[in-house]
Amino acid sequence: MTSEPVTSLLQRLLREPLVHFTAIGGLIFAGYAALNGPGEPPADVIVITPERIDQIAAEYESVWKREPADDELNALIEEDVREEVYYREAIALGLDQNDSLVRRRMRLKMEFLMDSTANVVDPVAGELETYFADNEALYQLGPRLAFEQIYFGENARSEIIASALSRLQSEPTTDPQTLGERTMLPAKLGLSSTEAIVGVFGKGLFEQLVELPAGQWVGPVQSTYGAHVIRILDRLPSRTAPLEEVRKEVLRDWKRAKANEIHDRDYAERRARFVVDIRRRDTSASAAPGQ
Repeated sequence: MTSEPVTSLLQRLLREPLVHFTAIGGLIFAGYAALNGPGEPPADVIVITPERIDQIAAEYESVWKREPADDELNALIEEDVREEVYYREAIALGLDQNDSLVRRRMRLKMEFLMDSTANVVDPVAGELETYFADNEALYQLGPRLAFEQIYFGENARSEIIASALSRLQSEPTTDPQTLGERTMLPAKLGLSSTEAIVGVFGKGLFEQLVELPAGQWVGPVQSTYGAHVIRILDRLPSRTAPLEEVRKEVLRDWKRAKANEIHDRDYAERRARFVVDIRRRDTSASAAPGQ
């Protein structure tokens, strides 16, 4: 009678990403403990294991793209011993106490161990879709414009621009490249976002372009670089991207949210083990008159 509900509960638990986070995190902590031996060695014994030597050699190879020579490896091992000697002596002297930099680094290392699990956990069926639906506003795509332009310089004369516009309107087959000044700016842009257009032409141009009619030459239009005559070729209004179009970004954000969730839960569980006594100064009491 009870086997089916228990089995169903186990199946639900196995599909829960937070269970995956906890299990993988436990494996990482266990692996870390295994690499550092079954327990702390006596204070006067420093053990450099074969695994540690392999790690030292691998670190050297990752930087210099070759294995260290014997004398180089010996020097690196001795440097590791020197670091351990000073580390233990500093701990013995209590130099790690009340040191905000040490405390912060230890916290970051703990959080790093938890973060490393986020990249190996995937959402269960329907979870990414739910996350996307709850955060659609984050994936709103702004309007896009395609246009071509003729550049007339920073100090363009109005009569020259008017003449060019007249010719373009009366002779539609006119080659735009025969008009205006030479420039490194692109003569034509395909459908581009606000950011892309600002990146090429500077701030202010996009806001002018959205007001222009499509299919006809208009000017002068000012950019950071000077005056232009512009023809809008195509436009797309703002829209919410479908999940398949932004799945990679949504998955990245979901993993980050899950990592934050596991951080908060882990912290709450660890904090609950302590009695926290926060003693604030009493600033409400004022000095007695005459003092």
